[in-house]
Amino acid sequence: MFEDPKFWLLISFITFCILMYKPFKSMMIGGLDAKIEEIKNNINSSMKSFSDAEEKLNEAQKKTSDLDNRIEELLTNAKSQAESVSKGIVDKTTQAISSKEKNSLERIKQIELSAIQSIKNQASNELNSLITKYLTSLSDEEKNKVLTKNISEFKSLN
Repeated sequence: MFEDPKFWLLISFITFCILMYKPFKSMMIGGLDAKIEEIKNNINSSMKSFSDAEEKLNEAQKKTSDLDNRIEELLTNAKSQAESVSKGIVDKTTQAISSKEKNSLERIKQIELSAIQSIKNQASNELNSLITKYLTSLSDEEKNKVLTKNISEFKSLN
């Protein structure tokens, strides 16, 4: 058996395997450890990126919320200003209408007074014309009687 080359080949193969087991094992384990470390680093990097993305999402949501609040505030202010302007326009229009109505009523009163005065003047002129016609148709003696009667009535008024 010691002389058989197969036996020595088997012994050298077993020795080789025993001698190579430790370096091969450390090489395999070292490679796996490096791969595990690389995977851990990738996971940590991914988790950090996820945390950063989540933080940015929260900031964006906060900004969106702040913008929504600001937009709501601007709309509320715009509505109140529009109502104020509208109320001012209504008030000014109401005052203008009231003023024009007052002016119109005063004009109507002036026209009425003018019309009454015109009617009085026409009536006075007509009456004067009638009296003049009447007096011109009277004789001198009748005129004296009327004049005397009117003077006595005038004196009795005092």
